[in-house]
Amino acid sequence: MAKKVLLIDGDQFLFTACIAVEQEVRWDDQNHVLYSNAVEARRNLDGMLERIFTRFNTKEHVLCFTAGTNFRFGIDSTYKNNRAGQRKPLCYAQLREDVEASYRCTAMDTLEADDVMGILATRPQPGVQAIIVSQDKDMKTIPTTIWDGKDVVVQTEADADRFHMYQTLIGDTADGYPGCPGIGDVAATALLDAPSTWVAYEHTMKSGARKGEVETRYKTEPTDSVWKAVVSCYERAGLTEEDALRQARLARILRWSDWDSVNKKPLLWSPQR
Repeated sequence: MAKKVLLIDGDQFLFTACIAVEQEVRWDDQNHVLYSNAVEARRNLDGMLERIFTRFNTKEHVLCFTAGTNFRFGIDSTYKNNRAGQRKPLCYAQLREDVEASYRCTAMDTLEADDVMGILATRPQPGVQAIIVSQDKDMKTIPTTIWDGKDVVVQTEADADRFHMYQTLIGDTADGYPGCPGIGDVAATALLDAPSTWVAYEHTMKSGARKGEVETRYKTEPTDSVWKAVVSCYERAGLTEEDALRQARLARILRWSDWDSVNKKPLLWSPQR
């Protein structure tokens, strides 16, 4: 039987543990302060992790954290601009330091916790079953077992690749990248169910006030390339394949195949890879 190893989103669980114990204290009519207790925050975290260990009947784990300047800023400097100025909860820094002594923790410079979990989950490890523990829907781009606190889902590589293209099309407002203009859930799902490309053609008006005028219209043609279908959506919106590639790279949570383990740097996604 494969040994289960829980890859836990340390950023997410520390944030939850700390924010839960913040309290507003009113000194007087004009002065209010925010108060937190590090002991209570640690108790929250320990309790959450113990419940996870019990749920899977194992204490084999890795708490994964974000470290350094996110490499995605080199792809698009506006990445996560919507979070600029947001603070971490009180006690977060202290709790992050404290957990090193009690739990197995890891981080990789320039990577988000999501990337660390994705790399470790897809690293070839015979006899090991990796289970990602995270509520972040982005983890559905990783071909592995995922627990979101409610359901255990096994993502195949095809499932994960499809969700990556889905995110490329619709974007992610939480992470601050827009995807393709005019494409939402319904259109993205339909495109991935039956990939087709938009083909422009000229149409001459045959009657009415605009008779004789020529306008550009679009028709669809089936394709066996999901990437071509995605790119055609961007081009119809007046953008380019380079724009689509930028969004795809922002949406890509790293897998083992996306990581140069010798030079410790990401290998940016491309349709050829």
